[in-house]
Amino acid sequence: MHLSAAEIDALLQEDVPYGDLTTDLLGFGEQPGRILFRSRQPITVAGTLAVAQILDHLGITLEKSAREGSALEADGLLLSAQGSAAKLHVLWRIAQNLLEYCSGIASKAARLTRQAQAAQAGIAVTGTRKHFPGNRRLAVAAARAGGILPHRLGLSESVLVFDKHLAFLGGVAAFATHLRHYQGLTPGCKILVELQKGPQLDEDALLLAAAGVDGLQFDKVAPMVLTPLVRRLREQNPRITLFAAGGIDEANIAHYAATGVDAIVTSAVYHAPPADIGAEILPL
Repeated sequence: MHLSAAEIDALLQEDVPYGDLTTDLLGFGEQPGRILFRSRQPITVAGTLAVAQILDHLGITLEKSAREGSALEADGLLLSAQGSAAKLHVLWRIAQNLLEYCSGIASKAARLTRQAQAAQAGIAVTGTRKHFPGNRRLAVAAARAGGILPHRLGLSESVLVFDKHLAFLGGVAAFATHLRHYQGLTPGCKILVELQKGPQLDEDALLLAAAGVDGLQFDKVAPMVLTPLVRRLREQNPRITLFAAGGIDEANIAHYAATGVDAIVTSAVYHAPPADIGAEILPL
């Protein structure tokens, strides 16, 4: 991802609004130094591209950087750079936070993807829009580094009909009746419908599949319920795309992947704990 100058300035303004009082007071800001970031645990790397852009913005020279998406063992070097002590101390916490949070997300993404694909080779694992507001670009980039692509980046780029929409349209049956009309309005865009667990689940899913819906997303439907339904839907509409969503994490993602759906949709990747990354600043 590319951080704009305004985004970098916002990060700096947040952490150093009136300069670095400690470094200024101690008077060694002009001395040359080196900063090193090392992981204290095995991780999937993310955030190094964003930090490299901040280095360039500050006039700090990048020496080495681990590749985004690469696996790094404990005590592995994420990034090293040279610059004045004043600039390195400004960079320190901003860069450490980015590397820790982004690598935490990427590492969880890699684990989720491995577990799902061990249960069903080739299944897609995708991320929702349910992350902390304001950090979408960083969160999505970190998830991608670990192998999870976005399911939806926003309301403007896909059609996903929820029960909130169906309530205004008269329900599933009424929507199915007019499905061809909606598809005609958006011929280049697939129409997906989310269904939730309940007594009408099978009936609604089969009705929509028969009507020719492009895809169905099942929210919080248990794997034991989903598995036979997936088989029936495939028989009725072999071209339909099926998603499992809602409460999917490392403890159950393999079970959902084994149901036969085409993709897993998860928010859990954005709830990953930060990676444990240490920073060291040394005089040259």
